[in-house]
Amino acid sequence: MAQHSFDYLRTLDELATFLFNRRETLLNNWRTACEADPSLKKISALSREEFNNIVPIILDSLEQQLLGQKPEVNPAIAAQSHGLQRWQKSLDLPDLLTELSHLSVILFDELKLFRQLFPQSDPDAILRVQQQVLVFMHEAMRGSITKHDELQRLEAANRAASLEQALKEMEDLSRQRGDFLRTSSHDLRSGLSLSMGAAHFLQMDDLSLEDRQQYADMLTRNLTNVQSLLTGLMDLARLEAGHEPVQLQEFDAAQVLNDLVTSIQHLAAERSLILRADGPASMMVKTDRLKLYRIAQNLLMNALRYTPSHADYPGMVSVSWSAENDWRWGFSIQDSGPGLPAGLREVFHKQLKPIVEETSTLSPDAAQPVASLPNDEHRIPDDPLAETSPGALTDKGEGVGLQIVKRLCESIGASLEIESTPGRGTLFRIRMLMQPPS
Repeated sequence: MAQHSFDYLRTLDELATFLFNRRETLLNNWRTACEADPSLKKISALSREEFNNIVPIILDSLEQQLLGQKPEVNPAIAAQSHGLQRWQKSLDLPDLLTELSHLSVILFDELKLFRQLFPQSDPDAILRVQQQVLVFMHEAMRGSITKHDELQRLEAANRAASLEQALKEMEDLSRQRGDFLRTSSHDLRSGLSLSMGAAHFLQMDDLSLEDRQQYADMLTRNLTNVQSLLTGLMDLARLEAGHEPVQLQEFDAAQVLNDLVTSIQHLAAERSLILRADGPASMMVKTDRLKLYRIAQNLLMNALRYTPSHADYPGMVSVSWSAENDWRWGFSIQDSGPGLPAGLREVFHKQLKPIVEETSTLSPDAAQPVASLPNDEHRIPDDPLAETSPGALTDKGEGVGLQIVKRLCESIGASLEIESTPGRGTLFRIRMLMQPPS
């Protein structure tokens, strides 16, 4: 009986963690299902922030219920705000019911996926969760419908000020180049100093074989780091100088992302990680195919390198893509890694200034502007194909890789958004137009 109780509680905990790690994919799949429903004609006019609204907060309440905790926010009350927002966006009551029904179906699809990936899960716990989801969605629907029925039609909120501020932050990024170059120069000097020191000791005749090997390894390691940093700086310089022109072509972005995930599944398997790709089977876009691939490859390799896997619950990396409306789309990479260090968020903000939406997917705290700069927890490799062994995962990063990703995004007119929750993971989101402006 005690063992059954333990298995039951462990399954609930694993399922709560699984749903959190699948949060971005879940929301994208919900959007895709609504877009495919011919009765929901107004959904395509909503931006990603407007569509998700406070649903991530409602999902937080579901997670707390699964863990036997008292929800910080009453889901029925929170759903009233969702109903109000849908009224402001001129969605009818049948539309609201339909989209929430799609959300219920997506939640049950995730439960089915969990059972496939974790066949050892306690069946009683799964049944209990299904019942909780039914009750939970009933309360959410009731709250949303009640508010939608009570309120008058309101004028849509003006987001021009926030968009203007986001644009200003992107333009201010160029004024941070001095700080970045000083940081890179310091890294170069440090690497060269260590290399010179190791080379000096290697000239000593009385070194033991063990000490000589140690200094030789130090010399090789630091010269490799210096070469990697210089290569990254040269790539970044070419991007900033416009020496990598944009080559526009029409292609299937879904196929590109699927092929990328398939090509590195073996790396995920080596680290005992679950790597998933989710999104529409086809998504035709027009942009620079190679630059898009480089962005996704850098971010995905970064997620794989710094996502740990535990014996009781494997690490997870989810790649998902979806159409935001008829003219805008995006893809995202969410990992279950350690997240970005809170103490370095201000530094990240000054260096990269990513765009952050008002309605965070992971949590309200994650909506602070953050990005990854040099630190051991989260680094984007300068050459994602050059390092594949687990032994290379703890090398210090120089921060050039993410600068390159940012510049690549700017060159194709894409925005970079980053959310991170300490101890739970990081989300990178790329958004761009389906077709470049003429």
